[in-house]
Amino acid sequence: MALVAVAAVLGSLGLGLGFGSSGAASSGGDAAADADPEPMVTVGADDGSALWPYTSKATAFEERTLPINVVIEGSPAETRRQFLDRGEGAWNETTPEQEDLSEAAPDEPESTTTAWRRADGSTRYTYVAGGGDSAGGRWLDEHYRLHDGEYLGSRQHVRAYAPPDDTDGEWTAIQAHSEHWDWFRLSHTVDSVERSQRYVEREFMDRDPAAVSRVHLGNDRGSDANGWVTTVGFEDGFPVRLAAVALVPSAILTRRTSALRPIRDAIGARPARGAALAGSLLGLYLSVRFGAIAVETRVPGLDPRLIAGTFYPVLAIGLPCCTYYLSRSLDRTTAFAATAVGFALAILLDYTLLGVTRLPLNVFVHRFSTAIALGFVAVGASHTVRIDPEDHDYLRLGVLLWTVTLLVPLLRFL
Repeated sequence: MALVAVAAVLGSLGLGLGFGSSGAASSGGDAAADADPEPMVTVGADDGSALWPYTSKATAFEERTLPINVVIEGSPAETRRQFLDRGEGAWNETTPEQEDLSEAAPDEPESTTTAWRRADGSTRYTYVAGGGDSAGGRWLDEHYRLHDGEYLGSRQHVRAYAPPDDTDGEWTAIQAHSEHWDWFRLSHTVDSVERSQRYVEREFMDRDPAAVSRVHLGNDRGSDANGWVTTVGFEDGFPVRLAAVALVPSAILTRRTSALRPIRDAIGARPARGAALAGSLLGLYLSVRFGAIAVETRVPGLDPRLIAGTFYPVLAIGLPCCTYYLSRSLDRTTAFAATAVGFALAILLDYTLLGVTRLPLNVFVHRFSTAIALGFVAVGASHTVRIDPEDHDYLRLGVLLWTVTLLVPLLRFL
C-alpha cells in the first residue's frame, strides 16, 4: 500500500506542475504577428477588422489559452451597458474585490437577465489586424472583465475586447468561461467554455432571439470548446428595459441526530465510528467551502482573498487532525476506507453543488493522491497500528504525503 501511495504522489507531482498559472502579463501594444498564427476571422462590418479567435497569456500566439466564443456587433459602450444595466434597479459597478451574486434561478431558464459586475483576474490578450486606417496588427488587452457568481464558489467570467481607440470599429469580442475556486490551488480553475457561452447567449436570446446565431470558426482548442461562436447583432440598438428576476431562497438541510441512534445500534459500533469519520471529513470540507461563500456574500466589502487565507488553514490542518482524532478507535482497514470514502464524497458533493461537470486529469490525480495521504494518516492513528510493536511509520508517511499534496499545486507561485 505504501508503494501505491508513493506512486500516486509522484504522479501528482508530475501532473500538478502543469496546474495553470494565473500570473498577469505585461500590457500589450503594437506587435508584429508571430509565425503561423491561427486563421483570422473578420469582425466589424464597417471597419473590416480581422480577429485572432483566441486569447493569450502574453503578446504571443504560442501562449494561446481559451477561444473567443461570442462576437457582438454594435457599440462597445452599449454592449457593456447592457451587461451592467438592470432596468429599474439602482445597480452600481463594484470594486475588483467585491463580488456579485447571480439573481437568476438555475431552474428557470426563461428568466435569464444576469447581474454582471466588474471582475478582476489575470490579463489575457487577443490579436486584431486591420480596421480603419490601420494596416498592421496589434495586441489588445481586455476592455473590461465581468463575472456572475461567487469568487470562492463558482462563477461565469467574461473577458471583453473592443476595437482600438484609433479605429471606428463597432464590435465586442468576448471570451466567456465558467470557473470555480480550487482550495488546493488557491485560485480559479476553468471547467467549461461551452456552458458559459450558452449562459451569455441566453442573455441576448431573452431580448431579441432573431439577433442571435452561431457560426462555425473552428477555434475548438481549449477546454470543451466546439468551434462554434455566438454572434449577436442589432440594427436599432438594444432594448432598455430588462426583465426582472426573482431571488430563489437557498434550501436548508437539517437532520436529527437522535434519529440516527437506532441505525447506529443496528450496524454496530465500529461501522458507526467509521461512518462518523467519513461524515466529519465531508462536513468539514463543505463547511470550508460554503462558510467562505457565506462570509463573502454577507460582507461584500471584504477582499475574498483575505477570506480564502482565513479558511485555508482550516482545510489544510483541520482535515488531517480530524482524521487522526477520529481514527484512533478504529482498525487500520476501517480507518483507511472511511477516510478515503469520506474525502471522496466531499469532493464529489462539492463539485456537484457548484455545478462543475468537467475537470482536468491532473485535478483527478491530485485529489486521488490527497485521499491516499489522508488514508495513511488514518492508518497511522488507528488502534491496530498503535498497539503493534513494529513501527511502520504510517503516520509520518501520511503527514509527509499530505504536505507534498498541499505544496505541489502552489509551486507555480514560486
